[in-house]
Amino acid sequence: MKEMEWVIGTFMHMGKVWEMRAKNVGDGKPGHRAYAMRETDRWHRWAETAKTEFAKVLGVETFQM
Repeated sequence: MKEMEWVIGTFMHMGKVWEMRAKNVGDGKPGHRAYAMRETDRWHRWAETAKTEFAKVLGVETFQM
C-alpha cells in the first residue's frame, strides 16, 4: 500500500516540478514553456491514472492516500 502512495506522490511531485519550470522559463522561450506544460500535464495525468488503477486493484471506489 505504501508503494502505491509513493508512486502517486512521486507523480504529483514531478508535476509540480515541471509546473515550476514552466513558470520560470524566460519570456523568449515559448517552446520551452510549452514543453514544460506538456510535462506538467503528463505527470498529473499519470497520478490520476495511478489512483484509478490502484482503486480497481484494491476493489475500492477511490484510492485514498
